[in-house]
Amino acid sequence: MTFKEALKHLDHAAPFSPLYLITGDEPFLIETLLHQFSKKGLELGAQSFNFSRIQGSNTSAEAILAIANTFPIASPRRMIWIHNTEQIKDERGLLLDYLENPSETTLLVFIAEKPDMRKKFFSTLKKKAMVMHCPRPKDGEVPTWIRHAAKKNGLDLSEELIWFLKEHLGRDLLAIHQEIAKLALFCATTDDSEKKAVSIDVAQEIIGDGRSHTIFELTDAVGNKNSEKALVLLGKLLSEGAHPLFILTMLVRLWRQMAIAKTLIDSGQAQAVAKRVPMPPSLLQRFLRQLKHWTQDEIQKAFEQALSVDSQLKGGNLPARTVLETLLLDLCRPEISEKRQDYSLPFF
Repeated sequence: MTFKEALKHLDHAAPFSPLYLITGDEPFLIETLLHQFSKKGLELGAQSFNFSRIQGSNTSAEAILAIANTFPIASPRRMIWIHNTEQIKDERGLLLDYLENPSETTLLVFIAEKPDMRKKFFSTLKKKAMVMHCPRPKDGEVPTWIRHAAKKNGLDLSEELIWFLKEHLGRDLLAIHQEIAKLALFCATTDDSEKKAVSIDVAQEIIGDGRSHTIFELTDAVGNKNSEKALVLLGKLLSEGAHPLFILTMLVRLWRQMAIAKTLIDSGQAQAVAKRVPMPPSLLQRFLRQLKHWTQDEIQKAFEQALSVDSQLKGGNLPARTVLETLLLDLCRPEISEKRQDYSLPFF
């Protein structure tokens, strides 16, 4: 079941299943489910006697079963969470046997990021347990999570600010919720019923470690092939603590978006650009205007040089600033002789 289905199940589960398997690579979702397990699956005041949280790498099947087969104290059930289930050593197949006849008074939750379902233990567990999936959200799903977190904290965020948060925080839901909580705390007013508007300047100051410039200003300058402005912004970002590899990653992302958009437009699928390169209309129009400065060959060249720069940043002898400046100087050189196509889209 999905994360939302799992929350609904835990809210109404009576009785609980004796076996659960949580999979996925999003810690925030997993911890949210575990919190619900604790809230709904154990009686208040009985946790200290009937709850165990175990790391699979530090335990054995025998130790787990010793707890699982112990009758709960002053409670209808005991609960066990087992993280890194794939690391449990069970040469004798004791846990596999337990799956066939689990204790009705124990709620056993196995947690594994990427379980190998080809193995007998996990294939059996999949059949016997209720399986809950908690994958990290896809890139296009992140704005929805940001809006949900903002609404929960009483914040009113513009689409541009939502995209700023998405690009700055990535797909890490824990970071998203923590930073939005910080914004809510900063913007707190005496009227709790009033939705609080947050400016990009405020968000940049609080979340961006107080930097006076953002990576998006740099990518805009690169998109427009404004080498002079790009070099100035690069120097300021580096002096303010921006990591060189993060800067390179965001530049590569720009070129990847350009490659996708240009391919769609050149093949007559302009209407699909907004879906494949999701961003607010105001930002999309600006992005599309930048496309006229780049050819497919130049974008391909950017990818190739970025790969070389990545290696130099990780193991080369030149200073990171020199390596990145050379990249920008080479790629932001306008090719005046080549005919450019206007990629502005009238339907926005």
